[in-house]
Amino acid sequence: MPSQNKKTVAYFAALTLLFSYIEMILPRTVPFFRLGLGNIAVLMALKIPFAPFALLCLIKAIAASLMSGTLFSPFFIISLAQSISSGIFMYLLSGLNRKSGEKLLSVYGISVFGAGISALVQILCCALYLGSGTFALFGPILIFNTASGILTAFFSLKFQDSEKTSFAKIDIEQAVESQNQKSAFLQILLALAILFAAASIFFIKNIAILATALVLSLAAQKFCKRKILLLPHISLWIFILISTILVPEGKVLFKIWNVSVTEGAFVSALQKSLRLSAVSALSQCAVSLRPPKDSILALTLLYYKGMSDKFIKAKGNIFQRAKESLN
Repeated sequence: MPSQNKKTVAYFAALTLLFSYIEMILPRTVPFFRLGLGNIAVLMALKIPFAPFALLCLIKAIAASLMSGTLFSPFFIISLAQSISSGIFMYLLSGLNRKSGEKLLSVYGISVFGAGISALVQILCCALYLGSGTFALFGPILIFNTASGILTAFFSLKFQDSEKTSFAKIDIEQAVESQNQKSAFLQILLALAILFAAASIFFIKNIAILATALVLSLAAQKFCKRKILLLPHISLWIFILISTILVPEGKVLFKIWNVSVTEGAFVSALQKSLRLSAVSALSQCAVSLRPPKDSILALTLLYYKGMSDKFIKAKGNIFQRAKESLN
């Protein structure tokens, strides 16, 4: 890939990480839902060539999962599918819009359509593991994604005119030194160990063994100096429980209003919840992995470090600080 395209992809990918970081420090208005502010950068990049844009969608998912510790969990697969499908769909819409003289759709329409595709892909991916009951949640997710699509479009226009910083002048070797990169052999060994352990958990059916696996995974997460947050696990369990009990299986244990909670559905929900929580905790250990020093991913993390440092040091409200970090 030409050097300039590499820097462009890394720059916009770093922007997705910056906006995702900003979203993390904002108070969550609706429990269990994310605004997806990282898509602001995707909307800003719609005019770059297709190949770099498609690579941006891929790097966006990988970099975000690496930093959040979900790279070796099913959530990465969902994130990757959402990022690529919605990104390419918006890119195609944007291309058609340009050919029509910008008369077909505004950036708001493109963003909302992309948010709809993202919601559909999310439900389809979840249904593969959780079952058809997941489709009952498509309506609320679509409504929230539509609102977030409008919001991300608004901010993409606000940030569109911000000048790019001269991060391209930064020597990528600086990032390698500051990250204290481990040997390639240890990196590969750690990645394979996490991948093997995570994959093994999905073959376990016994509740007691799954509970033990969760405890050990949380211990590994703590050992890797990653803070254990209970809210993501609680929201995950609630989502799985709701989507699973909507598909009755076996004898009825009790009823919640007119919904029957059956033994088979409850056990299945418990198994799936324990598996995903254990794999999520185990995947947190992947944050110690470092990409090859000459890769786009390494350059992305370097750009992100520069942007986030400027954001932290900047003064004013969050919007002013975010804009300052891009200048």
